[in-house]
Amino acid sequence: MKFQVIPLIYSANGQFKNTIRFAVEFHENILPEALVYAVGQVQKRYPYYSVKIEKEAEGFVLAENNQPFIIAAGEKPVCLNSKASNMHLLAFAWKERTVWIDISHFICDGNGLAPLVKTLVYYYVEKRYGVAGIDTSNIRMVTDNIPEEEYAYPFPATPLPNENSLSIPQKTYDPFLFPDELFDGDGSYAYNLQVSQKALMKYAKSNDGSPVSFVCVMLYRAMMSLYPNMKSDIVFSIPHEYRKALGRPLSHDCLARVLTAKLAAKDRDKSAETLNTAVRGQIVLGSDESADIDSINGMLQLNAYMQSLPLEGKKQAMLGLVAGSLAKNTFGVSYTGNISWGGMEKHIRDVHLYAGENNRHQTISVEVFTLGDNFSICVMQPGKNPVFVQELIRCFASCGIECMLVSEERFHLADYELP
Repeated sequence: MKFQVIPLIYSANGQFKNTIRFAVEFHENILPEALVYAVGQVQKRYPYYSVKIEKEAEGFVLAENNQPFIIAAGEKPVCLNSKASNMHLLAFAWKERTVWIDISHFICDGNGLAPLVKTLVYYYVEKRYGVAGIDTSNIRMVTDNIPEEEYAYPFPATPLPNENSLSIPQKTYDPFLFPDELFDGDGSYAYNLQVSQKALMKYAKSNDGSPVSFVCVMLYRAMMSLYPNMKSDIVFSIPHEYRKALGRPLSHDCLARVLTAKLAAKDRDKSAETLNTAVRGQIVLGSDESADIDSINGMLQLNAYMQSLPLEGKKQAMLGLVAGSLAKNTFGVSYTGNISWGGMEKHIRDVHLYAGENNRHQTISVEVFTLGDNFSICVMQPGKNPVFVQELIRCFASCGIECMLVSEERFHLADYELP
């Protein structure tokens, strides 16, 4: 069996890895035999993730891969689509209390990965602790009949009608970029924070905000404090999924485009409510369904054009598109959404979602995930220097919200081998 690939895969190279690394940290050290059992159950429940990249004519396809998923000991990821991963685009690793899931962003985004993570945790907990009292209504189980919508190619063959197209012009900004000297440049570092969902949501909603807009405002205020003489815009890139516009709510594929929002340095003295309103308004405008449809139709046009190109032409076309959509920004802020763990969170100490690119060395990426009563906020930067994170924690505290630094670490993202 073969699956059609999302064309984004042609942009893979040494500078654009585009992988996701999800970490689940339990309260106790990992029991290896329970993890092996859980991974085996995951492979049964998600057969569409058992794939490898193959070259076919002048393109790539995803071919069925019956080899078992790799479970590596140690914190470093294995190379995906290589012998080290049994040619899979999904692999697992573990050390002490933590399990890592490494997966290609070309076949999955945060919303596609979340169900798999919950399935993994459920079967690990079943083997290790028992699952009495756990609500399985929102957990995908091995006994499920897998709907075709989960794995079918999500894009239509012809453009979608869009009578209400907004035709929003593309804006250009002069964003502030972190100076290289702020970081030591020794790899990618993550600072993992926890914030009370109740406290953050109460403050955000009372100030006309959302989790994304409020986090953006906190990042902005930290920047203004660190760089009081700055005159450039603070620019945020915010992934926005369009499963709704496609009518594919269960699709596992990477179905997101990048929205851009900005706050000007001259607005540094404005209230949190005003700043929240400004960011949220830009997000709402950019995420309009008609804008999603315009983006989808543009992708269909690109796909049709790419079919006529040789393999190297496909690669160059996608690299050019990616370079434009990932224009330089000050921050990338991503929020997967409120995840219900069904009671399994009592066994979990923390979760982190890592992402980032080698060529974005002057920006900071922030991933927001949920665990029980807390937001897990992972701040990723190109080097080890806690000065910005310390200022961010102070900005949360100035709003009466405790923000706790849980851990700091150097992290790694999986690489690829392409055929």
